[in-house]
Amino acid sequence: MSSNNIHARNKQRRFRHRDAHAPGPRSGVGLVEVLISMPIVLVALGVLIQILSSGNGLRKLGREQWVAANATQTALERMRNEDFRDIAVLYNADPLDDPGGPGTAPGHRFAVEGLTAIELDGLVGEIRLPLWNAGSPVAPDWQIREDIDIPSLGTPRDLNGDSIIDDTNHVFDYTILPIEIELRWRGAKGERELLVSTVLTEYYE
Repeated sequence: MSSNNIHARNKQRRFRHRDAHAPGPRSGVGLVEVLISMPIVLVALGVLIQILSSGNGLRKLGREQWVAANATQTALERMRNEDFRDIAVLYNADPLDDPGGPGTAPGHRFAVEGLTAIELDGLVGEIRLPLWNAGSPVAPDWQIREDIDIPSLGTPRDLNGDSIIDDTNHVFDYTILPIEIELRWRGAKGERELLVSTVLTEYYE
């Protein structure tokens, strides 16, 4: 073998040896890239968690509002099904004047299944009428009055249709009856309330 061939073979071996150890394209992710990307990933996860939590909270709020609205409608329908002349005594705060005997009437407070009450008595709803206590806290005398100032009920107001607003008791001769129903409960986003005002009349459609 000639010296030229031996020299060529040694040169090829050196080149192959260099190629085997030459740096190629890097594979995987380096530590620096991980450290840089971590805050971005954490922020993205935080945003995602907030979106999911917000969606869950909105669903809870929507359900609470639906339960409250349905309870209000049920209370109004129950009142409409009563004898019109008995509504004032059935839904006032005095159990002693109930038509069926003391403590037999629904009263002015009621519970709502599915809503957590704020008050200790566990009752969420309250029905308000144009009532004025002519007696005392111990011996109440609840009267339907036209002259009391309750803006949310639209009073002072003529309630018996005689075009006069007076200071007498109209519990037996009212022809229209303003009503306000308020629901207050402790919900997913704190204390919530729903207030509905309407007027019942002696004649229904």
